[in-house]
Amino acid sequence: MIQIVEGVVLKVEELNEFDKRLTLFTKELGKVKAKITGVKKSVSKLKPLTFPFCESRFQIFLAGTPRAGLRDPGKVISGEIIKLHSALHFDLDRTIQASAVCEILDKLTKEFNPSLQEYEILMNALDELEIAKQPLLVRCRFSLHLLKALGYSLGHHPSWKLLTEMERSLFRMLASWNVLETIFTEKETRNLEIITSRYLAQYLPAPLKTDQFQQKVALGY
Repeated sequence: MIQIVEGVVLKVEELNEFDKRLTLFTKELGKVKAKITGVKKSVSKLKPLTFPFCESRFQIFLAGTPRAGLRDPGKVISGEIIKLHSALHFDLDRTIQASAVCEILDKLTKEFNPSLQEYEILMNALDELEIAKQPLLVRCRFSLHLLKALGYSLGHHPSWKLLTEMERSLFRMLASWNVLETIFTEKETRNLEIITSRYLAQYLPAPLKTDQFQQKVALGY
């Protein structure tokens, strides 16, 4: 079955000399893995479809049927970029935070489980990351919104009661924060990051590779 979907590349894996496998998060099907053949050839017109963070329209062949169950892997036949999110490719901090957003979504969602709410949370985070004064806080807010959509709201978890009133106030400010403004101090930003990361870690199956990379960058490796 051939289907046209809109989605974002969450992860790219090398398969062989010419092919790659993409993990896509799509509006219509949720998370899908699809092979893209010959994409590493210099003449391939499919290369732009492998760029991370871009919203694209993909034409994908999927084995099976919706009634019988769609089977992995799919195969990308063609497509076009809808929105490039170019700022996320040329600023290291924005690239890191966007990578973390995609990795978090990949780790917390199942294949062929579509959710328009989750898709909109992703797209909103990528849009905000392009312009935000404090990109790290976009990642924090994305994590909390996604966890809430998945049924793990921090506000309804015992962890919320363990926070100080000042910490709870920071999270209320984060919820209504205008990304074009810088209203959080470095200490407040770090506090929000630590609390959010600790809460997120309760649901992640493994530490984020993006965080490991960021630590190496910080250490100058």
